[in-house]
Amino acid sequence: MADKENDGGGVKLTFVISQKNGIPMYVQLKNQIKDLIRRNVWPEGHRLPTERELASQLNVSRNTVSAAYKELEAEGVIYRKQGSGTFVCAISDTPVAISYKKRVLKLIDLAIGEALQLGFSIDDFVAIVTLRVRQRKEMLNRLQVAFIECNREQLDYFTRELELGSGVTIHPLLLQNLCSGSSEDHEQLQQMDVVVTTFYHLEEVKAKLGSSPVKVLGIALEPSINSIVRIARIGSDSRVPVVCLSSSFANSIIAALEKANLSFSDMPIVTTRDPKELTKALTGVSSVIVSPGRRKEVEQVVAPDTEIIEFIFHPDAGSITMLKAALLGIKGVPATEAAGV
Repeated sequence: MADKENDGGGVKLTFVISQKNGIPMYVQLKNQIKDLIRRNVWPEGHRLPTERELASQLNVSRNTVSAAYKELEAEGVIYRKQGSGTFVCAISDTPVAISYKKRVLKLIDLAIGEALQLGFSIDDFVAIVTLRVRQRKEMLNRLQVAFIECNREQLDYFTRELELGSGVTIHPLLLQNLCSGSSEDHEQLQQMDVVVTTFYHLEEVKAKLGSSPVKVLGIALEPSINSIVRIARIGSDSRVPVVCLSSSFANSIIAALEKANLSFSDMPIVTTRDPKELTKALTGVSSVIVSPGRRKEVEQVVAPDTEIIEFIFHPDAGSITMLKAALLGIKGVPATEAAGV
């Protein structure tokens, strides 16, 4: 395992590259770099270390770094400037963004041509497009979205962190409440424009809603690379408690770690809220994994040098993009609004 620090613009960074977890080393490096960029530790325009520099710092082959950089470049995350180095792309400069922009411009050009053939002037076209955009924005401000999950931690986190645009109202609902057959919950769901859940529960939610016309969409989840990297540094023979509000979330964490080939000799699940019981459960441990929202409780009962690792699941970026696109298409602009064009 390579566990080295690298200076990222004055910030000490730790890369953890393991040869034993079954994940190719270049993939580990690529994912950790993407996480740094996502968290804005390496912001837009940041110059990355050269392949030779990073390979030397991590004590890995240059081919490993080269493969990671090539994939990041292919994904539009970084770009190379001849004679200057390798840099973090601006979102608008990525190949995917440029390709999408070209497609949109092509559609606009076609629409302008069609409008001119129908006798509209350029000014008429601008007025029509401006009105249509305003109608779409107003439509989004009226959207009601229900988010269903099986555990309170994830439900609260996503309700707080999901960014679907200003004005979109997100209503959280526990899966167990849906399954209990509460008429109030079912009635609320009928008022939603869309119901969102994770792919783990998509079929179950659809089954519970039955013939309801409400659209149900699934999103994929992925654990934070930062959480995985920190946990990978813990010795496999360690006792590592998992402190959560619910056993279901704790089991999700353990399953994610197993998928990353990370396991420990003892991983007790701790859900108690009693300070005395919590203190007893965490006595003598050097590392603790916690769910979002329980960090402060744990900080109050463990030794000052105990490492507390918050485990976070992020919605997959592709899923969120698809969800936003779906929201735009859920409600059309009423004909009475369009009549004023």
